[in-house]
Amino acid sequence: MTARGQQTTARLIGATRQVIREAGYTHDTTRRIADAAGVTEGTIYRHFPSKRALLLAAVMHDNPDVVAEMSTLPDRAGQATPAENLTWALQRLASMREDILPLELALLTEPELAEEQQPPTSDTATPEAGGADGPPDALTEYLAAEQTLGRIRPDIDPAQASYLLLVLLFGLTAAPQARHHPGATAGIDVAVTLVIDGLASPTSAQNT
Repeated sequence: MTARGQQTTARLIGATRQVIREAGYTHDTTRRIADAAGVTEGTIYRHFPSKRALLLAAVMHDNPDVVAEMSTLPDRAGQATPAENLTWALQRLASMREDILPLELALLTEPELAEEQQPPTSDTATPEAGGADGPPDALTEYLAAEQTLGRIRPDIDPAQASYLLLVLLFGLTAAPQARHHPGATAGIDVAVTLVIDGLASPTSAQNT
């Protein structure tokens, strides 16, 4: 990307953050964001594949420490256990709760965003097509690396598994106990264990 392109991207992210602060996610239209950035509405889609991607980029921009930490996740492949690494990653992402939950609510309730909210696959989860660098991509890359090492099943799509783990995290952070204790991460380790081990007992698995 050219220096001018980087400047435009940064201006769009800044305008998005401004509009969200002023109007919230329910009134953050791309026209309003474009006006705040001083560009045409079409410019947004030359820098981001979707409105959802732009909103995610704005959230990531407000949490640089978490994004930096998550960028190290793929390097953890082969170290500790997948369960330990995933628990660490989801606990770090849980610290973004105050920014992520309003966005997730918008993704579920705003028709335009709901249409864009499709589970990715490894074929579509690229920065250009997937719409967001940062934690989602790092989680997918980590799972793919563990798959190469033979530490997770070879028939699992890393991008879809990453998506499902994030959905699980958002559900946990929206639970009543999390609202009363925003810093709490109780339940993440249990959820990761369920994902890693499954729900079926060894006996029932043998009988299928």
